[in-house]
Amino acid sequence: MRKPMILVLLLAFLIAACGGGGAEPEATDATDATDATDASSPGEETLADFFGYSEEDPEAAEAEYREQESRIQESIRVCMAEAGFEYQPILPPEGSFGFVDEEFDEGEWVRTQGFGITTWYGNEDAVTEPERVDEWVDPNQEMLEAMSESESQAWYEALYGTEEEQMEDMVTEVDPETGEEYQVSYGYGAGCQGEAYEAEYGEQQATDDLWTELNPEMEAMYERVQADPRIVELDEEWSACMAEAGYEYESMSQMQETIYQDFQTRFDEIVGPNGGYADPFEGWSQEEIDAFFEEKTQEEIDAFFAEAEQASQENVDMEALGALQQEEIDLAVADFECRGDYYEVYQEVSEDYEAEFVEQNREILEQIREAQGG
Repeated sequence: MRKPMILVLLLAFLIAACGGGGAEPEATDATDATDATDASSPGEETLADFFGYSEEDPEAAEAEYREQESRIQESIRVCMAEAGFEYQPILPPEGSFGFVDEEFDEGEWVRTQGFGITTWYGNEDAVTEPERVDEWVDPNQEMLEAMSESESQAWYEALYGTEEEQMEDMVTEVDPETGEEYQVSYGYGAGCQGEAYEAEYGEQQATDDLWTELNPEMEAMYERVQADPRIVELDEEWSACMAEAGYEYESMSQMQETIYQDFQTRFDEIVGPNGGYADPFEGWSQEEIDAFFEEKTQEEIDAFFAEAEQASQENVDMEALGALQQEEIDLAVADFECRGDYYEVYQEVSEDYEAEFVEQNREILEQIREAQGG
C-alpha cells in the first residue's frame, strides 16, 4: 500500500538529511558558498506549501490517510454487496497509522533499539506495539465464524480473488545471493480488495513517472543542501563529537550510507537469511494450509507459530547477536548525543533550496499536484 506521494517526498528529505543522497559534495570556493547560502529568500514557497501539506500538523496527515482508507473500504463494501456478500469496512483505531505519537521518546528509543537494524530480533513485541493490534478487531470476524466452510471460502474469494486470479498477478524473481526463486506481486491484488486499491491508486503511476523525471533536479538540490556552509559546519561539529566517542566518520551522511549494510550483513551471518525465519509451511500443499487455518483455534495457530519461531532461534549464537546489537545501540546513542539540532537546521536549509526548486520546476509540479487531485 502506498502512502500519499507528498508524505513519501517529505520522508525522502529526512532520509537525505540522514545521508541517503550519495557522497557529500563540498562548496569549492567562497562564491559557491555564497550562492548556496543565498539559494532563496525566506518565506518563499516550499514543497510542503506547494502541495498544501503542513509538517507541523501530523494530525492532519493522519486524518487525510484515514479518509483515503475509508474510501477504499467503502469501495470494497459496495463491490462485495454487488457480489452478494456482506462486508463491514475495516479501519484501524485512531493513532495507528504512525503519523502521531506524542509519547515517543527518541532518546529512550535509541538506548533500547539503536537504529532498529538488528535490535528487533528477539524483541518483536516491543517493536510491533501489540497493544495496538489487540485494539483492532475485524468487524467481519463474528459473521465469518458463523459461516460454513464453503460460504467463507466464497466470501474470501470475492474479497481477495480466487487462487488462480491471485497467481495471475505474481511474478517469479531470483534472490541474487542465494539463487532461490520466489514469487512476488507488484500489482494491487485481485477480488474486491484489489479492485478498490487499484481505483484509489491506479493513477499514481502517472505521478510516479513525473517524479522520476524530476529525480536529477532533486538530487542536485540535495547535493546543494549538503554542500551549504551551514550543513558543512554541522557535519564538522558532529564528526568531532563522534571522534571523541571513538567513531571516525567525516559526516552524518557517510555514516548513514554505510551502517545499514554493515550491520545487516553481520546480522545475516549470525541468524541466517530472511532474519532467521523459516517457513513453517514448507512442504505443505495449499489444501493442507487451508485446512490448518480452518480446523485450528486461534490459540492453536498462535502456539504453532510461536513454536516455529522458537525452533528457528535454536541454532542462533545469541551471545554474538547480543554483542552486535549492543554495538548498534552504542553507535546510535553516540549519534543521538552528538547530533544536537542537526535535523532542525537541515530542515531550515533545505526549505531555502526547495523554494528555488519549486520555482524552477513549477510546471511539472503543477501537473503532479493536479494528478493528485489538487
